[in-house]
Amino acid sequence: MSDLQDGSKYARISAALRVQVEELTPGQALPSERELAQEWGVARMTIRRALAELVNAGLVRTVHGSGSVRAPEPVSLRIQLGSFAAALRAHHLDPQTTILQVSAEVEPPPAVRDFLGSEHGVICVRRLRHANGTPLALECTWLRADLLTIDEARQLTGSLYDHLAREGRQPDAGEESVRADLPDADEAQALQVPPSRPVFRLTRRARLAAQPVEYAEAVLPADRCELWFPLTP
Repeated sequence: MSDLQDGSKYARISAALRVQVEELTPGQALPSERELAQEWGVARMTIRRALAELVNAGLVRTVHGSGSVRAPEPVSLRIQLGSFAAALRAHHLDPQTTILQVSAEVEPPPAVRDFLGSEHGVICVRRLRHANGTPLALECTWLRADLLTIDEARQLTGSLYDHLAREGRQPDAGEESVRADLPDADEAQALQVPPSRPVFRLTRRARLAAQPVEYAEAVLPADRCELWFPLTP
């Protein structure tokens, strides 16, 4: 009888592996599949299935070149008009940004056109945001072309809001909506999550002096982020 057919044996191994993972510090590597299989005297398929369950539960991440590691604790992010990078640094995390796409859009999505208008043109910037090397947010931001040039957008490896503040163009009001969803294939690949992992979808509409400045959409793995909102009467 295989390990997977012996449900009670598999359940014991799965539970023991969960305990072992929970004793690790975030980012600490697990033993290899081969080592775990030898330790418990089971087939590597059994270990692989148990690890997959922990990945789906958000306790384990698979890192290319490093194997399986204990997933970091969720980052608590306050929803506010401000710098994403600054929010990460406040948690003693190292923010990094990868620019995936910069383009001038003649025909932006309808929601973007309705908010920003079309008389100025629209610049679209798509970026992947990391915290200590872990993908934390996939962002797509549209701004009026009179506020940000293509060349400036291509340099946005830091904070967009810091750049806008230096130019006297940082938004001073706006709203943000949040909904739960599942990632599409491209989002799952970029964020390094299974397609079955829930994500938060954030949509922001930001203004300066009552004039529209920014329309942004972000996708964040729900197990890596905790969102909190200040409440006022």
